[in-house]
Amino acid sequence: DMVAADTKGSPKGAVLYIDHARHLTPLTLTYHATASRQLTSGRSDIIPPSTSTEVETAYCPRCLTFCDAASASTSLGVCQKDSGGCKDCPLCFSPVSISIDKQSSTETHLICHYICGHCSWSSKDCGVSVGADKLLEYSNNDKMDEQDAEKQRVAAISEITKELENCFLQKVSERNQEGALFH
Repeated sequence: DMVAADTKGSPKGAVLYIDHARHLTPLTLTYHATASRQLTSGRSDIIPPSTSTEVETAYCPRCLTFCDAASASTSLGVCQKDSGGCKDCPLCFSPVSISIDKQSSTETHLICHYICGHCSWSSKDCGVSVGADKLLEYSNNDKMDEQDAEKQRVAAISEITKELENCFLQKVSERNQEGALFH
């Protein structure tokens, strides 16, 4: 069913539809439920509401890491990455990501560090980085099949990430101890 809107605040000539719970709703907030063949309203300002919202998947709003609905509800929306959650850039407070780059000036060929995608800050500037040469072992190994190589690369990346987290925590601890000496 549809009716013309005469209510206060409705634009002249607006058409409202009546959903299955007899709520007047504009077309932009109306859904057709295929199972029941009825109109359903998506309005949240009416009591009782015509629809309910269920979250099936969730993402961290800062780093966009995926988690399922069960772990999202238990963590109360806080990122629960293996490496202790999201890290913030010390300059602009945006979330940082982990980068693995080639390094030609040292004996280490690959280096793992935090980098900010917003302001381009790198944790290499303050000494928080670790070698990531373990990944080179799995890049062109003809002896192992591709699935085994991928599993070992993922395990190596996880191990390198944990080493980077430990390096970060050690630097923070050192800085805190230095600050305590001056107080």
